[in-house]
Amino acid sequence: MRAAMYRLALLAFPARVRRQFGDDMVRMLEDQLRDVPAGGESTRGLWWRAVGDALYHGLGERLGSIGREARAFGRGLRRWRSWTRAIGQDVVYALRLFAREPGVTFIAILTLAVGIGANTAMFSAVHAILLRELPYPDPDRLVMIWEQRAAEGVLDNVVSPADFLDWSRMNGAFEHMAALDPVTVDMTGTQEPVRIRAGTVSPRFFEVLGVQPMSGRSFRDEEATVGQNRVVILTHTLWQKRFNGDPSVVGRKILLDSVPHEVVGILPASFEFPNTDLELWIPLALEGGTAAPTRTNHYLAVYARLKNGVTLERARADMDRVGGLLQRQYPEANRNHAAYVSPLRDELHAPVRDGLVALLAAVAFVLLIACVNVANLLLAKAASRRREMAVRAALGAGRRRLAGQALTESVLLAIIGGLAGLVVAHAGINVLRQLTPAGLPILGMAAVTLDLPVLLFTFLLSIGAGLAFGLLPAWHLASQDVNESLKDGARSTGGARRRLRVSLVISEIALASLLLVGAGLTLRSFQALLRAEPGFNQKNILTAFITLPDLRYTSDTRRVAVYDEIERRFARLPGVSSVGATSHLPLADQDSRSGVVIEGREPTPDTPTRAHPRSVTPDYFRTMGITLKAGRGFSAADDGEAPFVVIVNETMAGRYWPGASPLGKRIRLGTRGARWREVIGVVTDTKDWGLDRHANPEMYLPQRQMVWTGLTYVLATTGDPAMLAGAVREQLREVDPDLPLSDVRTMEQVAARSVAARRGAMMLLAIFGGLALVLAAAGIYGVMAHIVAQRTAEIGVRMALGSTPGGVMRLILQEGAANAVAGLAIGLAAGVAIMRLFSTELYGVRAGDPITLAGVAFILLGTSLVACLVPARRAMRVDPVQALRK
Repeated sequence: MRAAMYRLALLAFPARVRRQFGDDMVRMLEDQLRDVPAGGESTRGLWWRAVGDALYHGLGERLGSIGREARAFGRGLRRWRSWTRAIGQDVVYALRLFAREPGVTFIAILTLAVGIGANTAMFSAVHAILLRELPYPDPDRLVMIWEQRAAEGVLDNVVSPADFLDWSRMNGAFEHMAALDPVTVDMTGTQEPVRIRAGTVSPRFFEVLGVQPMSGRSFRDEEATVGQNRVVILTHTLWQKRFNGDPSVVGRKILLDSVPHEVVGILPASFEFPNTDLELWIPLALEGGTAAPTRTNHYLAVYARLKNGVTLERARADMDRVGGLLQRQYPEANRNHAAYVSPLRDELHAPVRDGLVALLAAVAFVLLIACVNVANLLLAKAASRRREMAVRAALGAGRRRLAGQALTESVLLAIIGGLAGLVVAHAGINVLRQLTPAGLPILGMAAVTLDLPVLLFTFLLSIGAGLAFGLLPAWHLASQDVNESLKDGARSTGGARRRLRVSLVISEIALASLLLVGAGLTLRSFQALLRAEPGFNQKNILTAFITLPDLRYTSDTRRVAVYDEIERRFARLPGVSSVGATSHLPLADQDSRSGVVIEGREPTPDTPTRAHPRSVTPDYFRTMGITLKAGRGFSAADDGEAPFVVIVNETMAGRYWPGASPLGKRIRLGTRGARWREVIGVVTDTKDWGLDRHANPEMYLPQRQMVWTGLTYVLATTGDPAMLAGAVREQLREVDPDLPLSDVRTMEQVAARSVAARRGAMMLLAIFGGLALVLAAAGIYGVMAHIVAQRTAEIGVRMALGSTPGGVMRLILQEGAANAVAGLAIGLAAGVAIMRLFSTELYGVRAGDPITLAGVAFILLGTSLVACLVPARRAMRVDPVQALRK
């Protein structure tokens, strides 16, 4: 008991004392108490004295500890005040120094503003698109599910409706699963008829994303049935644009394809989706129709949300189980089919990640060049401040203090450059948005802005850049010999410093040439892409999309008659030489794929038979300039009453009838029940998916034998096709004033849009390369001008000994050219090595393309010589007498 009470008294000591001596003190007291007779008066006295000593000395130790900490705190506070006072003095001195040399300061700030601003603009895009969280609740639980065909090396094929419905019912890993099919619809009855891109989605789509309508409700499960799906949810943009933000629109009916649809909800303005052109949402009705959901036609993108606690690996295993069951249940349609689960983040980032990272790396080189430029500028200033720093050192300033002064100036200069760079970044973000193709599915482009994380990045980048370009000047100023610097006539900065500045220029040229190699190869690749033969005519072709609503055009016969009437009216327009129509316009992101059965050929898991069907009118091939290689084309007689026929492209003919003519052979679409079609012709391949993509097996069907609800008309003209747009609209209005005309574009515009992403990347690289070239030229000029100024006496001696002004000029130009050649050799080699890593992004050109390398060498050598020309002319005008007097 007494020992326990004594331990309580020991709490007066600091914890470190108790840990070190507490147990020993208790044992010592216990030993003393055992040596005294129990119950004696001296026992109580001993115990009380021990407690009193513990309290007295313990509290004293605590007070002493507090005193020591207070003294240490005081010393730290004094050091902090001294340090902040020194920083303040350095900042004030730096500002005065900047004010005394406004020209040099302005050049340095402008150089840094370009480098930091360009990096800030690119980082804002990387942050908004790649780094920020997806704008949905629990984004890590969101996935996409694709059809996987391992034998073909395909992991991301779109899904058939029947497979999606079975996946939804049979899986055990997902909380919700939903499918998306983008379509176009005609909106009428509000203002002028307009064609709108819409997303048809299964009812749980918004539950998958975790999005609630701002007003109204989401879709219900029963609305996924044909006849009950006549409801719609508006995006906030469409609500504002077409309905003036009227909240009473919820519950109102609007006409889509002439069918009344009730507006049941409005999405919040914060809702983001990669397909930014989708302006409204409609339930996807896969059940309740006259025919069962197809298992052979694939067109759905599937999204899902994992259940709580379910990992990606477990979800993949579960979908492997489901895929195996469906293969056994439907061996003909699902042979070698499985499901592949991929995180939504990866699916959204994969198409743009490499390009954004490459552009960020390219713009980082621009900043490196800017830092080298400013470092050279500060080294030149350091030469004129040697005596000043020597005097400060002689008066007692230590090397650390001198280096701190120089670094403070550099960091302050960089922070000012960073603030100016925000203006450059704002303009750069606008350029990024303009160069991003409209409709490109990039989630986060709207969030590219100068928000807090981007501003923090700019601040840290400015400090880092200031330290990077300020270290060498600071080291030189702090490490100089005081005695040498104070000697009279100490004019030379030394060969080591000159070699350092020349080395910096060489590295600058190397970085610029590396960037120019990337920009040049991208430009050459883009030129090769534009020269690629698409397999059809692009010039003097006008395209326009028209769809016929099912409610008013209920039969195929009626649709064919209206389509024929539209084609006749278009063909009679002045300046139109021929007219055709197709269900899938090349290079317009339109596609359809179907399994085909070829008579006499048994498909295997390794050699499936699939093709891409296109419904066309008889004059389509002639209008588009697609060559018929064998057989005959379609005619008006190829209608629903005639034998079914098909025309295949060369790729399909070579793949499925190798070494033989396909003419007279028979195929059918899908599985059993479809009618056989005779191959009557072979046409040349067309590049439907992109000018840089290979052709796939394609089959063309007469429009009268496969009636599509929407067709794209193509009009071959003798003049400017864009001039016919108004006349085309007028002719359609005479056929049906409620039919909207959409996507009215020339074929050249369609082709240009298909390469818009490449064009944007090329232009950005060209801008970065141009900035690098300008900065490199400025760096070369600055260094050569400073070298000429320092070598004035030497030049005077040379001219006094007989050198001519032309010889002096050649000497300076040769020195500049030597630096440029050295930098070029390093930069070209590095550029070729790096571009080999991106060879898959090049088209029609190799990483070591000699034309590109020669062009870069010519541009940089010419720029270097021009940058050296002014200092060289200044050197040849040196007066020997005046130079020798200095």
